[in-house]
Amino acid sequence: MEKTLQIQEIVKHLDDYLPGQFLNDELRPNHLTQVEYQNVKLSTDPNLLAETMFIAISNERRDYVNRKPVNWTDGNAQIQGMEQSLGLIVTETPIESARHTTPQFIVENSWTFMLEFAKLLRADFQKPVIAITGSVGKTTTRMLLTHVFSDQNVLENRGNHNTRFAIPLYMAQLIQNPDILNLEVSLNALNGFDTGSMSKLIKPNIVIITSIGEAHLSSMKDTKTIALYKGKVLEGANEDTVVILNADIGKEEREILLNKAKKYTNRVLTYSARNNAADVRLISVKHEKFYDELEIAFFEEKLTYCLPTGSTGLIENSLAALLAYWQIAGETNGAIVKMETFKPLPKTMEMIPLALPNGGFAYMVDDSHNAAVPSMLNAIDYFKSHKQFYRGKSVLIVGQIADLGEKGPEVHVKIMKDVLGSDADYIFGYGSLFEGLFKQNQNERIRWFSNLVDLRSLLRDILTEDSLLVLKGSVTGSDFHKLGGLLKREYQKREG
Repeated sequence: MEKTLQIQEIVKHLDDYLPGQFLNDELRPNHLTQVEYQNVKLSTDPNLLAETMFIAISNERRDYVNRKPVNWTDGNAQIQGMEQSLGLIVTETPIESARHTTPQFIVENSWTFMLEFAKLLRADFQKPVIAITGSVGKTTTRMLLTHVFSDQNVLENRGNHNTRFAIPLYMAQLIQNPDILNLEVSLNALNGFDTGSMSKLIKPNIVIITSIGEAHLSSMKDTKTIALYKGKVLEGANEDTVVILNADIGKEEREILLNKAKKYTNRVLTYSARNNAADVRLISVKHEKFYDELEIAFFEEKLTYCLPTGSTGLIENSLAALLAYWQIAGETNGAIVKMETFKPLPKTMEMIPLALPNGGFAYMVDDSHNAAVPSMLNAIDYFKSHKQFYRGKSVLIVGQIADLGEKGPEVHVKIMKDVLGSDADYIFGYGSLFEGLFKQNQNERIRWFSNLVDLRSLLRDILTEDSLLVLKGSVTGSDFHKLGGLLKREYQKREG
């Protein structure tokens, strides 16, 4: 309670802590619990709206952070008609219609204010702060951690909102005084622009690095360069920070990360699905139709637990989450009992029953949330290990991987070998980078499609009772990500 009262005193007397002034000195916020900068995220509950600080980001500030013109509505315009309902408006330009009704804190630069307000709250926050990055797996690892800490108040990203512009927003939401701050951090938030790595703002107690793989190659030279940039997540660390590192990251990339970590802390823990030298490692996995049973070595102790829709990626993410949970809670049982009930984001290894017209179900695993090379290989491995449990036809559909730049064609050549080695009854490709490769191997079971209409039509003739259908591809670069939703609506689950 004391901490909450202290935060409220800070927001009531912002002009004592940060540059700026209240438009009407007699109007000051009384009790704030939320911070937002987009009107679409504002609550429709009048009581909650009255507890919300709205930071009105101008077009100039938004363009500056993005380093290019973006489609953005000025913050003052976003809240037109709502300005008298908010608890506090932070803006560069006073809103005259709310001069006598709503506290307004006038600042020179709204972006700088958000950074400084976040920094102010972080300096006073003594509870666990987690920063997670990686080419793949950061969202799932973050969500796993929030799930196993479900009995506590965990502040985390919404969806995969993890960019440079997002991080100070969630840091500002420390106004809620949560029990844990659990953030995933994208490459975009770690670059050297403006204030440098957002890790310096986060100042994490725990850093998790899930993977380094062939992603962002449109702007990065190679995976070693990606490792150098991902390593910037450590720039906010100190000697007490614990680094949790995936030991299955490539040797050169892992050395880059370890050398970076040594500049800040000696507290490095490792996890692995394959490396027997890791602190926490997979011993064995028993695949079942709708879950996997794991036996792991947790330092010198053997533990077992189950995961839904098991895949190597989810297994590795669970090991990272278990290590972080142990660091905070001092035990593992609380996390283990919750692992089996974890549900990832939609389109992230999402299991969806499809009710067939003639009765029975086919089962679709939609993993089209996004794709990098490691996650593509992970989806293929899952398909290969689990298709044995399905009596019907097995279908693997792959959409192209985006954000590979000039390396796109050669990466897809490598991926195609794994796709063809999946031993699926049917293998379908989508996206221009797969077109030539599929046409070279085309037959009655291997085909490339240029549109979703033809692909959906063929699936109607192929899917049989207890079929397995796995979708994997990028959310950008084509409309492939719409396929799962189209099929879900077409084959609505029957009542009962």
